[in-house]
Amino acid sequence: MVARKPALLWDRFAAVDPGLMRLTSALRAVLGAAASLTVLTALRQSDTALLVGGFTAMVTSLAVSDLHPRNQLITLGLGAPLFLAALAAGAVLTPYPVAAGIVFLLLIYIAVHVRRYGARGQGVGIFGFMGFFLAQFTGARAVQLPPMGAAVLVAFGAVVAVCYCPGFMTASRVLARLQRTFGVRLRDVLRDTASLLAAGQDTDALSLSLERRLDRLHAAVLLIEDFLGERAVDEATNGQILRHISRAEVAAQRLTVLAVRAARTPVAADDLTEPAARHELAAQIRVLGHQLTPGTATALRQRQQDREREDAPAVLPATSAPLQDCLQAVDELAAAVRLLGPHVSSPTATGAAPHKPATPRTRAFRVRRYREADSEDRKHGPTRQALQVTAASALSILGGHLLSPDHWYWAVMATWVVFINTESTGEVLLQSVRRLAGTVLGAVFGYGLATLVGPYGPLLLVLLLVCMFGIFYTPSDAYWAVTFFITGGLSMLLALLDTFSTDVLVLRVQETALGVSCGVLATVVVLPLTVRRASDEELVHFLLVLSRLLYATTRSLSTDPTTSLIRAAHELDQALESFRKACLPLTHPLNPQRARRDRARHLLELMEAGAYHARSLAAVTGRLPQDDDEYAAHVAAAVDRTQERMTHLIRLASRRPGTASPSSRPKVTGALSLLSDEPRMRRGRLSPQQRLLLHIDRLDTTLIALTRASDPAAPAAEHTAASSAGGEVPSLPSPAADVAASISWTAAHTRPSVRICPADHAVGAADTANSPGRAAAC
Repeated sequence: MVARKPALLWDRFAAVDPGLMRLTSALRAVLGAAASLTVLTALRQSDTALLVGGFTAMVTSLAVSDLHPRNQLITLGLGAPLFLAALAAGAVLTPYPVAAGIVFLLLIYIAVHVRRYGARGQGVGIFGFMGFFLAQFTGARAVQLPPMGAAVLVAFGAVVAVCYCPGFMTASRVLARLQRTFGVRLRDVLRDTASLLAAGQDTDALSLSLERRLDRLHAAVLLIEDFLGERAVDEATNGQILRHISRAEVAAQRLTVLAVRAARTPVAADDLTEPAARHELAAQIRVLGHQLTPGTATALRQRQQDREREDAPAVLPATSAPLQDCLQAVDELAAAVRLLGPHVSSPTATGAAPHKPATPRTRAFRVRRYREADSEDRKHGPTRQALQVTAASALSILGGHLLSPDHWYWAVMATWVVFINTESTGEVLLQSVRRLAGTVLGAVFGYGLATLVGPYGPLLLVLLLVCMFGIFYTPSDAYWAVTFFITGGLSMLLALLDTFSTDVLVLRVQETALGVSCGVLATVVVLPLTVRRASDEELVHFLLVLSRLLYATTRSLSTDPTTSLIRAAHELDQALESFRKACLPLTHPLNPQRARRDRARHLLELMEAGAYHARSLAAVTGRLPQDDDEYAAHVAAAVDRTQERMTHLIRLASRRPGTASPSSRPKVTGALSLLSDEPRMRRGRLSPQQRLLLHIDRLDTTLIALTRASDPAAPAAEHTAASSAGGEVPSLPSPAADVAASISWTAAHTRPSVRICPADHAVGAADTANSPGRAAAC
């Protein structure tokens, strides 16, 4: 028991920090800075060299955002000469402010423009910007370049020595930590699911907690997908790991959906069997959660193996159908959990074959022009932002010199950082508010701390390293806290350099306010991109990726699904996160426009529901046979109908006006509640073939709701415009006919004992998904 406590504590630590990525970044900065200061102090270098060494070590963690250690070392290797070159240019131009400002603007434009090359491009740009900034901050001259250059090389060498040479940062260890994070978060999901069932009712607190647990689990999956995307190993091995992880995630989310549905099912007051069955099911879920920890109970695994040998579905006698569904979902999750582990079996065991290129379907030509337009928009994005940052920085340089000729670079720094990982005007405004709030709070904190411990130099250095640790360990979504630690660390640094004063901190706040104001002004004047337009672009991108996933689904019935389906599912997850980020100014709790906030949240929860069904498609398709041509034809018909509806939605999203149409305020319930409100489709266990068609039908229904939610007035306006022009809006087929026929055919050819209710598929234009009449008819 005593030995397990550190392991449990480490699991909690890993659950908060997936893969210990933030801890690794913070340690790289702190240990690198400490080692650099130790070496430079032993070499009796000047205070300026000590400042350059510590600052350079901190910049390495700021610029390196790659997940794979090999890629991190490559970025460090590229950053070292660029940092030295920028530092040298800044030192040479320090006596010439005008020339320094012009070169700084040119460097800023290039540094922002290279962000189109992903994380490495952004890291290289940060190295270049920070090198020039450091020269202005220290007031370096050309004569000081040799000791400063030596300090930079010492800092880079110290970072590599303390973080990579000991072997802590290896690919296998990073992957193992990410997988452990996934297991811990999956155990949290199961614990909350069991609590929900044991409570016997769906309380708002439990549902919200469960939805947050699912979001954290999905974030761990995204990190694993990104890491494997950077890892240079056999693609079949990566595909096998992703299949196991994705199957477990989909099974866990399906279990939570069914558990919420079961908790919402009313129980008669005199029914004593149902509460007992719920407690029994909750106990089984807890056992499954303990199974994720090595050395714990394996009773559920043995029970699952016995059920598989008997080839009979699990049952809870005399219980409701929703509880029977939950128990089947537990069995499915248990089978997925057994595939998880520290090692991966040989890819030959799954029959992975080389991916065969398939001929594109004829209908793909309809969305090709949207894909080309989407690609062009993403290509011009960095250029647009580079012009915005350059214009804002020019204003910051001019205004900064007016405020203080000696500290004008603080305004440029504030302008630079509000454009990192932002696109639209709303995102820049939100980032600016966070930056200014963190600076004000950090100035108050730094003033108090520096005043108290000012005479004690070693204690100031320790506090400086603590603030540096807080900068990188703080989650990225709490940017105000990051800025808080930056300003606090700056106060400690100024106290160490004997330049600390109240006037300097006030000037820091003023320069920051000037810089963020210039950034917001530039986004409004120079090639503005509104939040609505940015979200529409991301919505179109999400739909295009979803279209590729559906085509991969049809191709996988005749070819190997490993490569195309996994890649398409990962791209869909990334597209959903991009849309979530683009809508953040609207969905933020402090957004005063409540109606727009609720509409954006409702749109997001519909897309999350669609992404769940799409991930389920990818998980189910990988377990289907590839030789059934008649079944493939039914799937192709259902996919074609969904593609037609998706093309219609893409057209609507591409032509939406710049302002939102007035509409009623939607009810925001969350994706989990939305999925649990879907009608129960059957009595019995569905085969994988039937589930595939069912998810396509659910996805089609979600697209219908998404069309209404994106802009309720858009379809009517489009129809009026087409009629006045003598054109005709193409009618969209109802999902009832094709899918009901397909599932009925599948039921007749796979498991005749399973009753399928065709009326439950009569959804779409009539929107009768929750009709009690149809439920009674079945």
